[in-house]
Amino acid sequence: MKRKIIAALFLLPFASFAGGFQIPQQSIKSTGMGGAFTGICTDASAVFFNPAGMTNIFGQNVTIASVGLFPSVSVLTQDNVNTNQTTGVYTPIEFYYSGQVCKNLWLGLSINNQFGAAASFPNDWEGAYIVQTIKLQTFMFQPTIAYKVCDKLSIGAGFVYTLGTFGGTKALPVSGGTTSGDTTHNGEVSLSGTGHAFGFNVGLFSKIFEKKADSNSWGEALTLGLSYRSGLGFNVPNGTAEFTQIPASIASQFPSSEGVSTKVSLPGVLSAGIAFKFSKGYKWDFMIAYDFNLTYWSSYDSLRFNFSDPNTPAASYQYGWQNATAHRIGAEATYMKKYSLRAGYYIDNTPEVNSMTPEVVDASNAGFSLGASYKFNNGLSVDVAYLNSNFTRENATFVSQNFTASYHRIVHVFGIGVNYAFNCKCSKKANN
Repeated sequence: MKRKIIAALFLLPFASFAGGFQIPQQSIKSTGMGGAFTGICTDASAVFFNPAGMTNIFGQNVTIASVGLFPSVSVLTQDNVNTNQTTGVYTPIEFYYSGQVCKNLWLGLSINNQFGAAASFPNDWEGAYIVQTIKLQTFMFQPTIAYKVCDKLSIGAGFVYTLGTFGGTKALPVSGGTTSGDTTHNGEVSLSGTGHAFGFNVGLFSKIFEKKADSNSWGEALTLGLSYRSGLGFNVPNGTAEFTQIPASIASQFPSSEGVSTKVSLPGVLSAGIAFKFSKGYKWDFMIAYDFNLTYWSSYDSLRFNFSDPNTPAASYQYGWQNATAHRIGAEATYMKKYSLRAGYYIDNTPEVNSMTPEVVDASNAGFSLGASYKFNNGLSVDVAYLNSNFTRENATFVSQNFTASYHRIVHVFGIGVNYAFNCKCSKKANN
């Protein structure tokens, strides 16, 4: 039936939401250092970055933080029509706990948003048949354990449960024009759903060497970290597709709503990091760090929608994305164990090859970050950070929709976090 074919075809563009919504800013300290943290692990966010790195912090530690992402996207079509994406501020949360149980054992918990954002376009813009609005929100829960094998080596692992919701709308060319260049349309389809996924996180952390500073000599320390966050098979068993604003003349060909299910493969991430710290007396501490990330976007190669009505054929969409790498470098200077300044630089490579869509604006790009901390006392400290992303992508084509446009995207990221540590003295004695 005609309505079945239309229902299947016009759900396909929603398949591309995941790639552009990964949020690597999961620690305020890390954000200030360009994203490097796998080999650092100096606060409770180690639970996320490298679970084995919990052994690098003593006592009970809690970190609560949030970042504000302020994106701005401008789309210039071949007809020289410029459209600005209307996107609100997105504020993912971060909660991390790391607790030392005994001399060699740590337990931890993280709750964060690793994927999520929202975007919207005017109803009459040229790409209305591709996307009008889209929204994704995920919550990851990760209980974690770490064990110090010896003074130079620690291991850690965590179980990850993910809960997520998503939704989006787009126009249907059921009246008037039938191409993205003609925005005359009366129909609209909305897709929404809730799903879950299970995964894991494992890591290694090593102190290659450490020399304590005194009043007459330099102190030095070299640490290495390796972690892997597994991919997530995100199941959406009971989604809903709703059709509205359908002209009366063809309303009988469309259901008011129909059930839909799908599975999204979110990628795994392999990270390796190194950090070198040196100190002069008791006043100054300096650190430089580097992280390498490999994100396995090749697992995100296709998406399939199955409909509740057996007469509706399943719809599938092919991506052909490839694995992508990132390089992150940061530096930190601390005075009197109280005041810290940070700076970072990153290079992110895009996994997208030829399926650029207006809601997933991506390109290989580089950016910088800044950060600072203030330690009020032995237990309480505050971190702030800023990160900038700015790039232009010329004449990118969404092949299946024959839609070509140039994109300019700017994202400002502001973050603030609070850290609290307690029972540190007893824990330090236990480790001596």
